[in-house]
Amino acid sequence: MPRKIVVDASLVIDLYAAPNESRASIAEEVTRLIMQGVVEAYAPKLLIVEITGVLSRYLSEEELNLVLDTLPPIKLVPEEAIYEEAIRVARKTGSRAADAYYIAVATTVNGVLLTNDRIQAQNAKKFGVEAYYLVENMEEFRNLFNYNT
Repeated sequence: MPRKIVVDASLVIDLYAAPNESRASIAEEVTRLIMQGVVEAYAPKLLIVEITGVLSRYLSEEELNLVLDTLPPIKLVPEEAIYEEAIRVARKTGSRAADAYYIAVATTVNGVLLTNDRIQAQNAKKFGVEAYYLVENMEEFRNLFNYNT
């Protein structure tokens, strides 16, 4: 059975509009693991709102529709399934609202949170969730799955 991961918006956005090659490479590597079935990916439904808002700044309407139609297979968790847990996360960590939802998904599905957002990773760890800030901890993440690129 594949290990469960929670991918945040920063990773998905970096797949299509990364600010640098390093972040794009990280997003592509995580996507390969999802596509190969090595991991099972989850995110709150909020993911779609976040990536739509950010990518609409960089892509045409046609390009944005193509992205939304061809996202990697990520299981979207509805708000009602994680709302109470997100409140607990926010109370304990003081995190941003969106981050609380991703952390809540990780606790709900017992998954590892993957992010290119340092603050989100810190808050997840503060809440007791295994989290990787992949910009700095990609090698640790690879070791978790015993693979190399």
